[in-house]
Amino acid sequence: MNCKKMMMICAATALCSILPVQPVCAQEQTEIGQTDMEDAPADEESTDTSSTEEKQEDESSPEVPPAEQPPAEEPVHKPLPPEKVTGLHVTCESDKKVLLEWNKSEEADYYCIYRNEEGGTFQELGDTKKDCFKDTSIVFGKTYEYMVVPYNEEDQEGKEATIRLVNKQAVNIRTQKYSYHQMQTDLRELAKKYSDYCELTSIGTSVEGRSIYDFAIGAKDAEETLLVVSTLHAREYICSAMLMQELEYYLRHYNRSLQGSTPAKVLENMQIHYIVMANPDGVTMAQNQYPRWKANGRGVDLNNNFPAKKFVVSGKPGALGYTGKKALSEPESKAIAALTRELKKNRNLLGVVNYHAMGQIVFGDCSDAKLKKDTQTMYRIARSLTGYYDAGGYSSGKSSPAGGSYREYVMDLLKLPSITIEVGKTYAPCAFSEYASVFRKNKLVVLKIAEAL
Repeated sequence: MNCKKMMMICAATALCSILPVQPVCAQEQTEIGQTDMEDAPADEESTDTSSTEEKQEDESSPEVPPAEQPPAEEPVHKPLPPEKVTGLHVTCESDKKVLLEWNKSEEADYYCIYRNEEGGTFQELGDTKKDCFKDTSIVFGKTYEYMVVPYNEEDQEGKEATIRLVNKQAVNIRTQKYSYHQMQTDLRELAKKYSDYCELTSIGTSVEGRSIYDFAIGAKDAEETLLVVSTLHAREYICSAMLMQELEYYLRHYNRSLQGSTPAKVLENMQIHYIVMANPDGVTMAQNQYPRWKANGRGVDLNNNFPAKKFVVSGKPGALGYTGKKALSEPESKAIAALTRELKKNRNLLGVVNYHAMGQIVFGDCSDAKLKKDTQTMYRIARSLTGYYDAGGYSSGKSSPAGGSYREYVMDLLKLPSITIEVGKTYAPCAFSEYASVFRKNKLVVLKIAEAL
C-alpha cells in the first residue's frame, strides 16, 4: 500500500472518532440489533423483567414438599396367654389305659400333660395340639394326679387344670349294711372315673331330703333305653349292693367281651338307667332302727303307691302295706313314675327290670299280646342266667287288691314290657353270706336283656 492511501485511511479513522455517529437505515438497524442482542449481555431493564418473571414463576409454582419421613412404627402387640383349661375329665378305658379330655383353651397352640403318682412330683408325659391325651401306662391299684398346661405360639403359659384318678375298685361291699351314704360316694366315684360312659343325675328327693339318683350307662344320645328299678322296699337293700357291683363290672370291662357281650357295642345306641336305691329313707331306717322296715320314711309302701286301673286305699302308716292316701302321694314314687314316663315319651323305653328280695323267683306273666314277646324274652334271659324259679300262680301283673304296684303301673297303664326278679334265699334283709352269689348269678342279666331288646 502506498503512503498516500495509508494517510487517507488514518484520516478517515480520526474523523470518525470526532464526528457523531449517523443513524443507519431501519433494516440495517434491525439486523444489527438482532446480532447485538444475540451477542450482547442483557441490559438492566431486561434483567429486571427476567427477575420479575422468575419471581412470579416462583410464587405460582407449588412448594416443594419436605423430604418424606419414614412411617411411624406400629406398636408390637404381644399375644395373649392362653385361657385356663376347663372341663378336664377322665375315662378309664381299661385298668391300664385312661383318656384325658378337656375344653379347648382360647389362644392355646398346644398343651403339656404331667402326671403325679402317689404324691410324688409331676413328670411330663408329653404334649399335644388336641384337646385330649391318652395315658397307656397306668397301673390298677394306684392313685394318680394329672395336670394339663396350655401354651400359645410364643410358649407363654396359661393356667393349668388338675384332676385326680383313683385307679382302684370303687365299690367295696364289706358288710351287710350297704348304706345310702356309701352308695352316694361310690356313684360319684364311678361317674368321675368313667365319665364318657355314664352320667349321674338326681331325679328328685325323698321325704327326708335324700337324693334319688338315676345312674345311666351307655350312649348319652342313645335312641333307646332300658330302666332298672331297685329297693322300693327298704329292707331289700341287698339289691342295691348287687347293682352297684354290676355297674362297676360293666364300666370296668366296657371294652371287653363279657361272655360274648361287649358293653361298648351293646350300648352304642342304648342307655341303661339305674335307680339303684329308690327308697333311701326307708333303707336308712332298716339299717339303723327297724331291720324289717319296708316302707318309706313316712310309712308308705312305695310298691303300693303307683297308679292302677283301680287304686284302692288300704292300711295305715307303718312298716309295710300302707298304700298312701292316693297314688303317687310320695316324692319317691312320683320321681320314679316321672322318669319312666319321660323315657317312654322321649327315649324309646324298651322295658323295665325290677329288683326285689327274696325268694329267687322271676315274674314274667303277661296278658297283653303286644307286650308278650318282649316280656317273655326278658323273662327267659333272667331265668336262664340266674337259675331262679318261675313265679308260678302268683301274678304281679294283675291288679292288686289295694293300691298299685310299680310293675302293674308299667305294664297296664304305660304299656311297656317288664319283669320282676326276686333275689336271695333268706328273709330280707338277706344275710351277707348271700351277697357274692347274688351278684354272680345276676351280673349279666341286664346287659343280656339290653342286647336282646
